[in-house]
Amino acid sequence: MLKQRRGMDPAQVRERSERICRRVRETDAYQNATSLCVYMPINNEAEADLLIGPAIGDGKRVFIPKVIGDEMIFNAYDPELIREEGAFHIRESASEEVLEPDGRTLIILPGSVFDVHGHRIGYGGGYYDKYLSRFPQCMTIAVCFDFQIVESLPAEDHDIGPQLIISEERIIECAG
Repeated sequence: MLKQRRGMDPAQVRERSERICRRVRETDAYQNATSLCVYMPINNEAEADLLIGPAIGDGKRVFIPKVIGDEMIFNAYDPELIREEGAFHIRESASEEVLEPDGRTLIILPGSVFDVHGHRIGYGGGYYDKYLSRFPQCMTIAVCFDFQIVESLPAEDHDIGPQLIISEERIIECAG
């Protein structure tokens, strides 16, 4: 999956990502959210950061992940405070404002592969699983390209799946 995704043409990544983000903005979860947590894409991930401008325009507070040791937090998005090289070479915010999540917080989840039952395989750190186990009240949407969705994946007890999976082709409702 990762090899196929890395091989995508940048224009194709952008066009598909725009379709995915339009679909996200149409969901009840997005409409009801007051805070939006968006990952910063790498290696041709679906460009969830395309949601940042529209979300700010829609009056939402936007946060991006920051890894500290083996934990993750979400700091306020401020284009003036973006560090280009955070943990794992992923852009992070140097803002000192940390998200206090509630039931109107929507977290956009990355991943390498997903199944139609809501299981996801991330990149091995378990950062989102740990965060969501501490803050289960958050709403969750995983975004990916359609080829990243398979019929079935193995799942472990600590895995926390999204409530929705959105690709450029479909929306899958999950138990979350």
